[in-house]
Amino acid sequence: MMLQALIAYAEREGLGDADFETVNVRWMIPLDKSGKLAGGPIPLAENPDDKKPRPKQMLRPFTSPNELNQGTKSHFLCDTLERATLLLDPKAPDKAEARRVQHGYFQALLKEAADELPHESARLQPVLAFLRNPESVEELHRQLVSLKAKPSDNVVFAVDGVNLLDSKPLQEFWRNRRRRSAAAAGAREPRICLATGQLTETLDTTEKIKGVPGGLATGTNLISFDKDSFCSYGLEQAQNAALSAPAELKLRASLNCLIAKSREQKLVFNDTAHLHWTRQPIEDDPMDLLATADENAVASLLRSIQSGQPPAAMDANAYYALSLSGNGARVVVRYWLESTVPEVQRHVAEWFQDLGIVPPDGVGVKCAFKFGALLYGMVRAELSDLPPQIPTQLLHGALRGRSAPLPQSVLAAAVRRQQLDQENKLNPARLALIKACLLRSPKSQNNNTQTKDKTMNECLNPESRDPAYLCGRLFAVFDRLQYLAQGSVNAGVVERYYASASTTPAMVMGRLFRNAQFHLAKAEGGVAGNVSKDFEAISCALGDQFPATLDLEGQGRFALGYYHQKAEYRRRSAEWKKAKGESASATA
Repeated sequence: MMLQALIAYAEREGLGDADFETVNVRWMIPLDKSGKLAGGPIPLAENPDDKKPRPKQMLRPFTSPNELNQGTKSHFLCDTLERATLLLDPKAPDKAEARRVQHGYFQALLKEAADELPHESARLQPVLAFLRNPESVEELHRQLVSLKAKPSDNVVFAVDGVNLLDSKPLQEFWRNRRRRSAAAAGAREPRICLATGQLTETLDTTEKIKGVPGGLATGTNLISFDKDSFCSYGLEQAQNAALSAPAELKLRASLNCLIAKSREQKLVFNDTAHLHWTRQPIEDDPMDLLATADENAVASLLRSIQSGQPPAAMDANAYYALSLSGNGARVVVRYWLESTVPEVQRHVAEWFQDLGIVPPDGVGVKCAFKFGALLYGMVRAELSDLPPQIPTQLLHGALRGRSAPLPQSVLAAAVRRQQLDQENKLNPARLALIKACLLRSPKSQNNNTQTKDKTMNECLNPESRDPAYLCGRLFAVFDRLQYLAQGSVNAGVVERYYASASTTPAMVMGRLFRNAQFHLAKAEGGVAGNVSKDFEAISCALGDQFPATLDLEGQGRFALGYYHQKAEYRRRSAEWKKAKGESASATA
């Protein structure tokens, strides 16, 4: 079904031109009618005002990478500075001879087009004259080097102000040339196309997919058979998973387009690209909302789901999600999801509901967390520190809904980072993720009222009697009492004891309990009195026996208890300062 869905997307979007491809072009070389430089090389960019402008995208005549890799051919009209102008890479002297051969082929294509199209010769001959003039080419190289151009940058020529890629006759020349080449190859034995089910001529090799994370820079193959053990029935190469040329083209075009979109939407994590599309176009894609977490859009989605009126019409519009990465020269499909738009919208709404948590200041509830923020909440700096499967598992957990528990590896990574983080123990994205993992654990889904109904709240729940949650709350009380008694210290209770208290409470909580009593005696004022009440209430609820150890989910509930209590103290402190300020103003 995945192949058929990709083909349908290509047909819907009008993708898949077998004779042309979209590429990034960095430079334009302006020439006059006599074949001389009409100025310096012109940098091309989609948006020149960007801090790091991206090259301009243009439609270029397509030549198979399989042909280019032979080291004898080049693209037509637009190619790298190496092949088009012979600006050789000094770091790859071993490729110099091959580049000269390809540069000769680049000129040969121009001459062939000029001979076949006399009316276009006035634009092609100046380019040939320029490339055959060593002094002119040397001057161009000098200017390119001064502009820090790379030999791998794509370049196009403009003659008398006209970009050669815009010439309709040259485009038609290329299409006719490709048709003649295909006819000369001769017909093959027809086979059943894997994607369409039609009996047709199929391909021996497929073209490469561009931009697959973890794949080769030259591209990655969707279908590849390079060992005898992969083959059967005497079939060779791609005939083991036969595709017709039109089907392969549409598959490749869809994947190229969707991979590019995933990069724009920042849905590429740990060398895995997360693609998504629908059978019929929709305005608001729920997976886009996971990436952007726009607060207004999230609030609108939650209201619509709660009212029973989802933003998309309740029709049979299919929803697809695909995660893929590269392994050398091959594409690896990591995950495939087929659902409907209303169902995915409901699941995404549930995802944001489960993430809902009080902010560190204790006021309100925040649920609109970007997917990237959740991932970065589990690492110190780089996402590469995460196990590679976690982003994929987490993303598709959000798309599949509450019926699919989040993997324990996600909770383990979040809890571990909470224990190690000495600078930001109150990271709301991390604690929101811990809460969602606990809500979706099998224990919670088996109606464990102690953990589900009384602990995994958005904010502090003083009615909870869960030992791990109470230990976390009490630890926050210890931290508060130390601050009231001693002020800021370099290495306080949290820095020294959080990790051990959250895993083996019985080993350290008794000692901290005794220290807290001394701190309580030193603390003064109404704030200290309120903290003292918390100390007594939590101690009574917990009893005199601290848990010997806490399992992974217990450590998560400890983190929630600590966070909730800290947020509550910040809310009280802000209210107390506000009331004190209003009182002073009234007295004045």
